[in-house]
Amino acid sequence: MNLRKLQQAVYEAGFDAFAVMPAKRIEYMLPILREAQAENRYPDFVDPEIEKRIDPRNLQRSARSIVSLAVSYFTGSPGACPPLHGTVSRSAWGVDYHQVLGERMNKVIGFLKEHFGASRCTKAVDTTFLIDRALAVEAGLGYPGRNCAVYVPPFGSWVFLGEILVDVELPPTKTKQQDNWACPQGCALCVQACPTGALFAPGKIQPKRCISYLTQMSGPIPLELRDKIGGKLWGCDICQQVCPVNQTAQPSRHREFSPLVGPHIELLPLLDLTKQEFTEQFGRTSMAWRGKNVLARNACIILGNQGRAEALPLLEKTAREHPSAIVKDAAGWAANKLSGN
Repeated sequence: MNLRKLQQAVYEAGFDAFAVMPAKRIEYMLPILREAQAENRYPDFVDPEIEKRIDPRNLQRSARSIVSLAVSYFTGSPGACPPLHGTVSRSAWGVDYHQVLGERMNKVIGFLKEHFGASRCTKAVDTTFLIDRALAVEAGLGYPGRNCAVYVPPFGSWVFLGEILVDVELPPTKTKQQDNWACPQGCALCVQACPTGALFAPGKIQPKRCISYLTQMSGPIPLELRDKIGGKLWGCDICQQVCPVNQTAQPSRHREFSPLVGPHIELLPLLDLTKQEFTEQFGRTSMAWRGKNVLARNACIILGNQGRAEALPLLEKTAREHPSAIVKDAAGWAANKLSGN
């Protein structure tokens, strides 16, 4: 089988890197996931069945190979955040990556069926029970960072990951050189920079303290963590921004990930957006899935953290009249903070 042809097809489909591995259990993840469960660090938004997650053949029984894929989304610097604005994570600036990667995977699947004799292929972009990062590392696509991200040279950790499970055997691509990829020795800048202490040791995270989790969760954000969110409206890039490796990351060629919204968004209009206005502004981005109330809740908390008196009247009105309980709660908290109560 000619992997050069597959490589060309992958790049022409719009991916920046790929790697191939056999479809097999990822044994080294078992103790890692068990430890996370034992320490109450296992995310509540993923499948609790560890044995199921470590074997990709549980997603597709006929899978014999996995094509692990990466797309860079590093499309520029956010710059300084203006007053009364909130910052959006780079991953959400542009078109929803699930849609972009899914469409590009369809092209690769078409090529695999036409030229490699594949019959059944299954695609995954962080919406299945598969452990995307572990598969990327196992395949040799990248290496694990101390910030729990996967680094794909030369793009750093600014990458979206996905996999295609294939029912034909493809030659593995991992080399011995890739086994030596690693973070700079002794560096712990990402751990030191985490505002909430979610990243509490190299490669270890408490997901429920992570700002990316907090800004996307349903319900009220815990009181003790609201101050620490600072100006983050959606997601958090701090542990990636401080990383020395990411300072030399190659820019993305994909304009789809340039800002449709952000990188900084005006906060006050978010407090009374209609559903139609929300869809028009955010519908094409990955921010749309949680709906407008989560974004309004986050905006209230940032306004409280920024301490701008001009936000107080609208916050008080929102605390009285908003139909969402989580937005009322956040607006009341912010108004009290601004008024010194």
